[in-house]
Parts: sequence; C-alpha cells; structure tokens
Amino acid sequence: MSITDYCRRTVAFTREIMQQPATAKKDLRFSDLGFFLRFARPIWSLGVLALVATALVAAAKAVLPLSIKFFIDNILLGETPAPDTLIAGAGAILSSLDTLIAALLVLGLFTGGMDLLRNYWTARFREGYAFNLQTALVEHVLSFPISYFKSQQTGYIMSRLSDDVQILQYTVSQYLPLIVANGLYVVFTLAVLCILSLRLTLVVAAFIPLYLLVNAVFIRRIRAATHRERERQAYVSRDIQEVISGIDTVKTHAAEEREVHRVSGTLAKMVDARIRNTMLSAFSEYFRIGTMSLMLIAVFWVGGNEVLAGGMTIGDFVAFAVYVVTFAPTVNTFFAFPVVMQPAATSAARLRELFSMDGEPSGGGVVPAAVQGRIEFSGVRFGYTESEPVLADANLVIRPGEVVAVVGRTGAGKTTLVNLILRAFSPQEGTITLDGHDLASLDPRWLRRQVSLVSQDLFLFHTTIEDNIRYSRPKATFEEVVNAARKAQIHDEITGFPDGYRTVVGERGTQLSVGQRQRVAIARAFLKDAPILILDEPTSALDMQTEEQIRRTLRLLVRNRTTILVSHRPSLLTIADRVVAVEGGRVREQQGTDLPPEHDTGRIRRPGHSAAT
Repeated sequence: MSITDYCRRTVAFTREIMQQPATAKKDLRFSDLGFFLRFARPIWSLGVLALVATALVAAAKAVLPLSIKFFIDNILLGETPAPDTLIAGAGAILSSLDTLIAALLVLGLFTGGMDLLRNYWTARFREGYAFNLQTALVEHVLSFPISYFKSQQTGYIMSRLSDDVQILQYTVSQYLPLIVANGLYVVFTLAVLCILSLRLTLVVAAFIPLYLLVNAVFIRRIRAATHRERERQAYVSRDIQEVISGIDTVKTHAAEEREVHRVSGTLAKMVDARIRNTMLSAFSEYFRIGTMSLMLIAVFWVGGNEVLAGGMTIGDFVAFAVYVVTFAPTVNTFFAFPVVMQPAATSAARLRELFSMDGEPSGGGVVPAAVQGRIEFSGVRFGYTESEPVLADANLVIRPGEVVAVVGRTGAGKTTLVNLILRAFSPQEGTITLDGHDLASLDPRWLRRQVSLVSQDLFLFHTTIEDNIRYSRPKATFEEVVNAARKAQIHDEITGFPDGYRTVVGERGTQLSVGQRQRVAIARAFLKDAPILILDEPTSALDMQTEEQIRRTLRLLVRNRTTILVSHRPSLLTIADRVVAVEGGRVREQQGTDLPPEHDTGRIRRPGHSAAT
C-alpha cells in the first residue's frame, strides 16, 4: 500500500470517528447516580474522612506557591506588603527567612501526613464500595431465571460481571479521588489568584469555555466508542471461554487453526474499536493541551506587560506564573474528567442494565406445608420460538410416589418437560401443578429444594468429593455424606483414593471417571432426600457394566419418591411403573404392545405388576 493510500485511509478514518453517534438507548441517566451511591451508604463515614483529608491536602498545596512571593518581595527585595491586601498579615509574619523555612517545613509535614491518611481512607472506601457493588451484582445475576443462562454464553456473562466492575472500580479508585483533589485545588488556587491579580485571573477564566466546548464535541463520541469496545471485548471473552471449555472437541477435530481464525476475527473487531476509542481520546487531549498552551501564553503576555507598567510586583508575577504553570495541567485534568469518565459511564450503564433486569422472586410465593408429589400438566404449550412449539396441548398426570419414564425421539421435548417442572421456563399456555398448586404461584427456590436432579450434563465443582456431595445439603454431617455415598455405591472407590473424601475432583470433575462422577451426583440426590426426583438420561454416557451398577443404585433411590425418568436405555426403563412418550408435542401413554422397538424389553413395570429383575 502506498503512502497516498495510507493518507486517504487516515483521512477517511478521522471523518468516520468524528461522525455524530446515534443516541444511545441505554445511556446512564443522572438519576442512576443515586442508584450507585447506595453502595456507598454502609461506608459513608470513610468517604467523608477521605473527602476532608483531600480538602486539607488541596488547600495546603494551594498555599505553597505563595512562599515564592514572600521570598522574592519580602526577603530578597525587602518590600513591605501593602496594608490593604488580604495577605499583608502573612507577609509580615513570613518576612524572615528562618520563619519562612520553618513554616514550609511544618506545611510539608502536615501535607505529607494528611496525604497518607487520605490514601488510607480512600483505599478503604474504594475497596468497600467495590465489594458492596460486586456482591450485590452477583446476588442479583444469580436470581435471574435459568432461561437467561441458557440463552447467554458463559464467557459473555463473565465479562459483564468482571470487566465492567473493574472499570468502575478503577475509576472510583483513581479518577474520582484525583478529580475531587483537582477540583478543590482549582477552587483554592482561583481564590489565591484573585488575591494576586484579578485581571490575570479573568484572563485564565476566559479560556474555560474552550474546555467546555472540547468536552461537548467529544463526550458522546467517546461514550459510543467505549460501549462498542466493551461489547466486543465481551465477545472475545465469550469465544475464548468457549474454545477452552471445548478443548477436547477442538483437539479431536484438529480444529486449532480454525478456532484461532475465529477468535482472531473477534479480536480484530475489538482492536479496531479500541483504536477508534484511543484516537478520539487523543484528539480531545490534543485540543485541551492546545487550550492550556494558549492560556499560558496569554498569562505571560498580559502579566509581563503588567510588571513592565509597574502594576504588579515581580514576586506577585512569579508566584502567579508558578500557580498557572501548576494550575494549567490541573485545570486540564479537571476538565478532562467528563471525557475520561466515559468508560466508567459506559460500564455503569451496562451494570445498571443488568440491575434493571428482573430476577426470580426470592420470596412471596406460595410455600406449601408438605409435598405429596402429584404433578399434572394440563393443556401445556411451550416453544423456544412462538412459531415452533415443542409441546402443544401436553397433558400428563404423575401420581405421588410413581416412577414415570418419558421416551421419545431426540428433540421431541423430553428435557423440556423437566425444564418446565424446574421453572427454567414458563409454559405459554396451560398450567403445571404440584399437589394442586400452580408452579407459577410457588416460590421457585422452595420448589427446587423439593426436587433432586440427576442428569447427563452433571456438574462437579473444583473442590473435594465431600464438598461436592454435601452441595445438596450444606449442613449435612460427614457421617451423612458417607451414608449417601454408600447408597450410591461409590464409598469404596472414594476410600481407595489417597485423600479419600478430601480428594479434589478437578474442574468439572475431570479427575474422576464418568461413572464415578455420575454416582457422586446420585449421592447428592440421596443426601438431599427430596420428595421429587428427576433422572434425565442419567446413564447415557456409561458402558453397560457401569450402567448396571447405577441401575441397581437408582432402584433404591426412586423408592417412595415421585420420579420422572428420561432415558433412551431400555434396561433403565425396568425401574418405571409406566412409560409415556412425547410425540408431536403431545404426551401419550405407551402400552406394552406399541412400545418402540428400542424400548420394548418386556420388563417394564405396570401398575399392579411387580418388577422383573
């Protein structure tokens, strides 16, 4: 590519990023600030202490350059300050070099000590705020219905939970203390500048509208670019997490290059968004520095003429010049605040969006005194899209203590029945009841405490076997955990490990075999001892010998429980009292003569018949 082409692309790029962005639908409103302030309420006293310390440090730093005036005018030139000036008293006290040096030492010690306290109180406030915010966010997100997590990828959710909080935390910890300190320093310095020369102070104030103009031009553009960058960063996290989670599949298909290409494509879009954001910030910084330079030039020109005309002492001008040289970058930082806050504002808007999403009700639903276990589907219609229902006019009655097997082709809606019972989704038509209570009226957390689930997609946490079994009942004793493991026929294998029940299973239980993981999940169900049991393809990934072991375990587990068994394995259907099939969106009873060939084993228990072994 030639230099001319690069120049054309640069011009086109500049025009593109400077275009006025569309109005964002989810911008942070001023009223939302009150929402985020609530996380500071438990630690408001630390915030007040940090603010007071910041004000004292800013005031001390604003007074410091005045020593130059006293040194030049009072000590070197021996001039006496005019009695009608506001600093005449201070000038009389600090007319001695020893006194001035002593005052500077005291001021330095005070400023240093107070700055240490400010940093400590600010750090405590910052970390306390981040803790309150992230704890509340995690609690709120975990209250979302299961359907939300099924519709979003884990990497995307993790990015929303971590990246946005980190940006907001960084802003609270770095920019807000700096802006408060700079804002107070500007106020104190303007007061001193007015005392030294009101005319020069008006010259400085004349440049403030230029700073405001720069902010007006760039704020919305940077906010839109930051939002685009955050979203694409979340997509990168999503893709990388998906590749790492599915590394076995990637390796077995020799798809490394293909996945690198896919992730690099997402990365390229994020890099492009980041470059646009960086250049917008650079443009705004360029114009602010230009404004600051013009202000310094104007001050030196007007102030120099004042000194030459005798309207201002040398000490006043030198002190004023020192103030302006230190004051100008502070003003630049202060007026850059709305711009540098755009990443934080974007993250805050995204967090506010999460907080505004409705979670499941944590209380207030019906909580029956006891559970018999009668489940009834009446005219249930449900589809993941309105146009393609998975279930249409589904009717099913499961009596208390009954074991009902659900069969059907893949995708017929068997697992959908399970998800509806767990209230992962709600039926679009019809009702599902438990002991006559509509599931929609029940407290969802209470409902799930009444259900034990053993599925093909089981999950073990990266902790010990003991903790994984105890997850279903956290207050269970070690003896109860061992008893549950015995019932699940996994105890002997656990004790065979060097660390026994303290063996760490690895991420998702990878240190255990598939059969061992399945029996740990069954031990959870034994320990939970819930009146309703759902077995969703519990042996789909097992060999015949392991399946036979687990089948004997499941016979014990289903006793005196209302059980829904979803399985393609004919041998597993022998523990069922009856079999129903999901076909064409409806549920119908299967009779012994019309069972599908792969299920008709001749060993299905029917009501009034005993099970054959």
